[in-house]
Amino acid sequence: MPAHVELAPRAAVADPFAPSAQLVAEAGALAPALARIWPRPHASYFAAEPARRHLAAIIVAWGEGDGQHLAAQFDVWSLRRLIADYLPDAPSGLAEALRKLEGSNFRREDYATLISLLREGGEGAKALRHAERIDRILLAKLTALPAALRRPRIVALLDTVQVAALVARGAKRACGLIDERAMARLADRLERARSSPGLFRMLIDEIGLEQLAPPPVPGGDWLRPLASTRDIDHAALRFENCLKGRIPLLLLGRAAYYEVLGEEPAIVEIVRDAHGLWVVGEVRGHANAEITLGLWERIRAHLERHGARVRGAKPDALAIALAQAAGW
Repeated sequence: MPAHVELAPRAAVADPFAPSAQLVAEAGALAPALARIWPRPHASYFAAEPARRHLAAIIVAWGEGDGQHLAAQFDVWSLRRLIADYLPDAPSGLAEALRKLEGSNFRREDYATLISLLREGGEGAKALRHAERIDRILLAKLTALPAALRRPRIVALLDTVQVAALVARGAKRACGLIDERAMARLADRLERARSSPGLFRMLIDEIGLEQLAPPPVPGGDWLRPLASTRDIDHAALRFENCLKGRIPLLLLGRAAYYEVLGEEPAIVEIVRDAHGLWVVGEVRGHANAEITLGLWERIRAHLERHGARVRGAKPDALAIALAQAAGW
């Protein structure tokens, strides 16, 4: 009697129209649609240049016509012909942009951003035309910025999406949400920056310190708050001191400065102590000269009358972020 022989179960045949792990890694959620046109092992798809593969993903997401014919036309038609036939409403410049795309796992929303920027024209489309390569980070940076700030020279100074978002926050503080002319003027200025810290210092100057760190103690007819970059610059020149070097402290909400007007001019500094209370710091005249006892008593009385030793307000989070980005 023959010995009983157990046969090993036959391996299941993979569905040829199911996307492979390699296709999923490259195309993400669009992989199933691509696999229906290029069945496993997707050889002709992967043999194509990256620009064509990106175009195939866009076509399966938004294209018109019979996608089943795409595989036959994929290798022989030019990019422009494929775009004209399957994406008749595509914006100009799409073929050039596809050749610059770099990286894998572009998502549907990434392609949508690319097409939207090209269709809008303006600074976003110009930035894409000037870019040597286009990746998901560049698209995200352009999306984070207001339209007027999507200039190639500005974008080149923004290393990350988070930095671009910080610039956008600062620009909205400086110009408001809908003032397009003010935003364009700001872009003209920021475009002249030669470094990322320099760009942020220009942005801080444009905003004005009074919007970032309002004086914690009111002034008077003889005591004027120095609450803007222009005030600080002019006072530093007149008093021949290092007041400009204190701007970071003011931006971080750690100090505030005032100018005494009258026969005995002086600069008054109040600082936040370890407990968050405002206390008198340095008080100096021209070229850091000592002040008289009478002026000191007047200054002290004014600050105490207006609660200089009371707990101060919470520092401005945007001011802190901008100061750090400016290298302060």
